[in-house]
Amino acid sequence: MADMRRTAAIFLLLATAPAAAAAQEQRLATGYWTRGMAAGWGNAWKHGLPGYGKTDTDIEFVAFHPQLGRFITDHLEFYGEGTLLLYHKPSVAVGGGVAGLGGRYHLWKDRGWTPYFVGGAGLLWTSLDVPEIDRAFNFQLHYGAGIRQVTRRGPGLILEFRNHHISNANTAGENLGVNAATVVAGVQWILR
Repeated sequence: MADMRRTAAIFLLLATAPAAAAAQEQRLATGYWTRGMAAGWGNAWKHGLPGYGKTDTDIEFVAFHPQLGRFITDHLEFYGEGTLLLYHKPSVAVGGGVAGLGGRYHLWKDRGWTPYFVGGAGLLWTSLDVPEIDRAFNFQLHYGAGIRQVTRRGPGLILEFRNHHISNANTAGENLGVNAATVVAGVQWILR
């Protein structure tokens, strides 16, 4: 009877050891690459950067953002992102550019879902003709918060809320700028 208990205990230990090791496995780690595609919807609002972007024009757009990144620490991912904006209010227009440097700081590295803070900056060309933008070539800045699903295989989901700011950084005209509350969702692959 004692031999059977000892055999059962050894079998149970061997069966649970891989599961315990997998539970402790880091899902995010230094050196991991990321790639993904996100899409979003934005609407102009009067909030955002203090002193800038007091947007009065009713502006709405859909956005597409291909992304490529790399974790430089277990919590911090630097990434680059393309920007394609298709405006449908106040008129049909387009915007395109790159957020050449962005970052996400993830609160947890070992869970299936992790909240994060996001920020990025880059350049943007737009055909949008509104009083808040004085030229076609502008700068873009975004910041916000989100949540990421980290899967062991295949794509995970991201969902974030951003303030998307466009202005010319005082290089022309009044530089009122445009702030837009933007919801972005997409899929991300973490390449280990």
